[in-house]
Amino acid sequence: MSYISKIFEMKNLKNMNWIFSERRFVSLVSILAFVLVIVACFTLPDQFTLRALNSLSGEQYVNGTYTRDNGERLIEPVKETKGEDRQQTTFQEANEIVEKYNSSTNNHSNEYNGTDNSHATETMQQELPKAEEIQEKETEFDPPTNNETSIKNATDVPQVEESPKNVIEQTPPKPICDNSNWRYEACDITGDARTFGIFSTVFYVPPPQTINPAAQNWTFGPQSRRAVQAKNVTVKSLFSSLESPPCSIKNNIPAIVFALGCLTGNLWHDFSDVLIPLFINSRAFDGEVQFLITDMHAWFLQKYHLVFKKLTRYEIINFDMDSEVRCYPRVMVGLQSHKDLSIDPERTPNGYNLFDFKMFIRDAFALPQSVDIPFKLNRNPDRKPRVMLVLRNRNRRFMNGPEVVQAVQNSGFEVLPVEPTRDMNITEFSQVVDSCDVLMGAHGAALTNIMFLRNNALMIQIVPYGKMEGDADNFYSKPAAEMKLRHLEYSISAEETTLLEKYGWDNPVISDPDSIHKQGWQAGMRYYWIEQDIKLNLTRFAPVLVKAQQLLHE
Repeated sequence: MSYISKIFEMKNLKNMNWIFSERRFVSLVSILAFVLVIVACFTLPDQFTLRALNSLSGEQYVNGTYTRDNGERLIEPVKETKGEDRQQTTFQEANEIVEKYNSSTNNHSNEYNGTDNSHATETMQQELPKAEEIQEKETEFDPPTNNETSIKNATDVPQVEESPKNVIEQTPPKPICDNSNWRYEACDITGDARTFGIFSTVFYVPPPQTINPAAQNWTFGPQSRRAVQAKNVTVKSLFSSLESPPCSIKNNIPAIVFALGCLTGNLWHDFSDVLIPLFINSRAFDGEVQFLITDMHAWFLQKYHLVFKKLTRYEIINFDMDSEVRCYPRVMVGLQSHKDLSIDPERTPNGYNLFDFKMFIRDAFALPQSVDIPFKLNRNPDRKPRVMLVLRNRNRRFMNGPEVVQAVQNSGFEVLPVEPTRDMNITEFSQVVDSCDVLMGAHGAALTNIMFLRNNALMIQIVPYGKMEGDADNFYSKPAAEMKLRHLEYSISAEETTLLEKYGWDNPVISDPDSIHKQGWQAGMRYYWIEQDIKLNLTRFAPVLVKAQQLLHE
């Protein structure tokens, strides 16, 4: 029995040694496999092993229309309303619209905490679609009938076989990217440009059988203000076409890659930092351009869908979720911009200026073109000029609002008081502004609605205390003049600001505003933009209303 026991013991020992040896082997193999997976993940983008894209099926572009494999049409033509066909909004209709939104001021969830709330935004009657859903639901554009985009599956795109022996050296004709401007960074790639959204990368591919000795990378946030944080996009200038990822979709139109980022949610920034720069960069293409947007907000596209429909006829791509390698003859990354709420015509294609932008906006929102102010068109001798009076509800408020309304009425005006809210439908609100002859309010984002005033209409800007005249002039008065509007400014005195009661005459906030501004932009913002409200001296303000009547009767 002892002999047999020893035999079993020896067998068990061998089995245990074999098991431990097998486990050791399996562990080594597992570790090696894990290392290979990690290496593959990190080298995939650089080696461009994208062959799986060649097997993708899905959307095609046939006869100027996006279709799925089953032939289902994705983009239907959209009928547009001509501006000349719209009738003027009556005072009663304007009042109904204003009352509708004034009564719902507190019903909207404040999703833009910390931004100026005196601007009009789209009413969200139901939950907005997700960013990726807006391509099919909200942004349906007329497909072009000519100059169509040619899009094929990757399997249909011929790959160029090159031999390194045939490669010759060639220097790029000009720099691809420009970061010399203090306001923005931008790249302009012509020739063979390829976008790969999920990797936030745009490639410049040299021509076949050439090399690019200036191959390099640029990484930046593609917005109109370089000082603002945004998700970065990398532009890669490849050494040769041998490094390029294969196209899964080919296009014969240009594209613009840009970020919405945090420059949205305030009407002034919506126009100054997004819509105007986008107009500058895309209007000359007359709709024959595609937008690829990073940091895309579905609500922004829904709110301004009439503007986007005028700028592009093609599907808007959520760049962050785009797994396609899209090839274009030209890709612009980032948005060139000129100055606050303005355009330099010497730096734009076709010499576009701010007045051209204003007329473009009026056309997008179906407002009548090239007509006089409502007061001049009305033949009723009892008709009074209509003033839209903006009553802010957070800061720079009129503490004596009812008295201000009464004073304006006593001066011979028909007054339409409004409290713009974040959920106000901008399409409907633009019609209300169009029906007015004057837009009056304290310096703030709501004055951006001058975009919807007719030529020769009037803006009255109440300038808060604290040497704010420079900002008031640059942000609104100069743009108003460029848009062929008339403007008046009224700077309040120390006795008309609530800062006097809070800090007293001896405090530098009142006695020496220059010393406050020298502390930096944030100090001036704190006291003169955020903490300040206004008690308008109606006797001192009266001459401004007299001057306004004179201008409107000229």
